[in-house]
Amino acid sequence: MKSLFMTIAMAAALTACGHRASTGATTDTDSISIDSAKVEAPADDNSYIEVETVKFEKSDSTAEVSVLVQWPMKGKKVIVDSLKKHIRDLLGDDSIDSPKAIQAYGQSLFESQQEDWHSVYDEMEPDERMGAFSKTHDITLLTQNKNYVTYFYRTFSYGGGAHGYTTEVGFTFRKSDGKQIALLKNTNSRKLAKLLKEGVRRHFSERPDKPLSDEELLDFLFAEEVSSLNNLPLPGNSPYLSDTGMVFLYTQYEIAPYSSGIITFEIPFKDIEPFMTDEAKALIPKD
Repeated sequence: MKSLFMTIAMAAALTACGHRASTGATTDTDSISIDSAKVEAPADDNSYIEVETVKFEKSDSTAEVSVLVQWPMKGKKVIVDSLKKHIRDLLGDDSIDSPKAIQAYGQSLFESQQEDWHSVYDEMEPDERMGAFSKTHDITLLTQNKNYVTYFYRTFSYGGGAHGYTTEVGFTFRKSDGKQIALLKNTNSRKLAKLLKEGVRRHFSERPDKPLSDEELLDFLFAEEVSSLNNLPLPGNSPYLSDTGMVFLYTQYEIAPYSSGIITFEIPFKDIEPFMTDEAKALIPKD
């Protein structure tokens, strides 16, 4: 969790490209809605979580805000309460307790972005101003089964300047007690390092049947020598579980320049299982 908030802090300090120049006009184009999205579950299974999708969007020439949250509405209390707390932590607002509160959060965030824009650009000439300040929060239910649920978080920030910053991270929660457990052990293993290297290679290879060579892969990373590819660090943020494996995600600037984007790949359960903790192994769905 600590690494996540360090990443988000970095995101708040950095900036984005491609925004239009602004004159300071304040013609609003609002779109605010709440939609219900029920998670399908077996009729005889009460372990599944039902969510309500809440979406807030609002923009003018100074600010653009988008908040999308899949808020847990029904399910085992211990996991529902855990997910709600986690969503509050991600948004930095302990008062959020309902879909309506998420709407209010979006409006407050929009007004904050407006204030920040004016504090920076009010004293500048119109042609010197950058685009609208932007903030996006997407918090969605990625996957779930009887044993665990994984949520995915994507946030984007732009506060003037050359370009913005995107953060993506997933979180897996055990349903029995609502906890995030350690997923990996033996993290210094050379075999695990090889799996990471091959995962990064898959991410950048356009064709599975023609993977990049080590020399070609170096062009996308901060690594300078082929030997360094065998010692790639684990991502700063913990991996998470999908339906079929464990997903690893390197944020921007972590092992590669901004132009390489966010690096994501999945290692199937059959390959990553030797490096999973006993608690994590117990979560893997059995055929």
